[in-house]
Amino acid sequence: MGNSSDKFWMTRALELAIQGKSKTQPNPMVGCVIVLDGEIIGEGFHEEYGSAHAEVNAINSIKDQNFDLSKATAYISLEPCSHFGLTPPCANLLVKKGIGRVVTAMEDPNPNVKGKGHKILESNNIKVDIGVLEKNSREMNRIFCHLQNSPLPYITLKWAQSKDSFIDPETNASRGRGSFMISSKESSSIVQSLRSHHNAILVGRKTVEIDNPKLTAREENGVNPIRLVIDPQCKLESDYFDIIICNSDFQSNAKAELCFGLEKGLKHVLIKLRKLGVYSILVEGGASTLQSFIDNEVWDEAYVFESSEELKKGLKAPQIDLSEFDQSAVGFDTLYHLIK
Repeated sequence: MGNSSDKFWMTRALELAIQGKSKTQPNPMVGCVIVLDGEIIGEGFHEEYGSAHAEVNAINSIKDQNFDLSKATAYISLEPCSHFGLTPPCANLLVKKGIGRVVTAMEDPNPNVKGKGHKILESNNIKVDIGVLEKNSREMNRIFCHLQNSPLPYITLKWAQSKDSFIDPETNASRGRGSFMISSKESSSIVQSLRSHHNAILVGRKTVEIDNPKLTAREENGVNPIRLVIDPQCKLESDYFDIIICNSDFQSNAKAELCFGLEKGLKHVLIKLRKLGVYSILVEGGASTLQSFIDNEVWDEAYVFESSEELKKGLKAPQIDLSEFDQSAVGFDTLYHLIK
């Protein structure tokens, strides 16, 4: 939907929006471009949760406040908000500034908005076009859309495996051995990007004892995620983790916050984590931890990096049907990816 010019400017709005990444959660990533006579006169994006919205930043970036905005078009990757939250409604701001036309990629799924922003604009004689590059916008904000319809965080699974489906050459690796690299450098760069799009990262206790992972987002402008570990009996004493997920009968000597109730199932603790501000989780392992998410059907997206090399033996990779996954080449690896 939309003409080539509208798609061109909306593409720029989406490019701006993605810069918000996990900083905006649980709010969406939003970009705004204001165009007059075929040129950008202002642009901005929602930079972090609680800060000014994209429309505000775009309007504030206009250097010449004497522009006749009734002839301008605002391209926004999501419907302008219509309610007072941490910031005033952006739909009202656009009306106040006299914007002549507004083009949005999609309606806001938030029940507090959901079409109300568009109605405010239209009732004030602003021309509104909806649905330009909607698929792109919806995919980019799939975490936000999920949060509107589920009490659980958005769950992404990620692992690397050999061509013959092993995740490690050893079935029982020794404590402190360190990680074993299976995937390519190109695949590793994708993982860093994934980390910067989630506000939490999760591993199991054995992964911590064997690999001692850093669990940081090394991508430029990436935000280090909340570090979660599943440790049913609270055996870890490491102060490196932010939240330890465990059974209710155990206590920990670590300084981390404890999330009890694992004995009641993954869904139970995931709902509790959501209330603690965990909105999206990248599950990185190990094999049994990943398999528990698969078996309990509590995942929304998965990335499986398959090496071109075989290991012949070792620890088996999680079992999942890859037949419906999209395939692409990443360096010498094959990436299997699926959004449910």
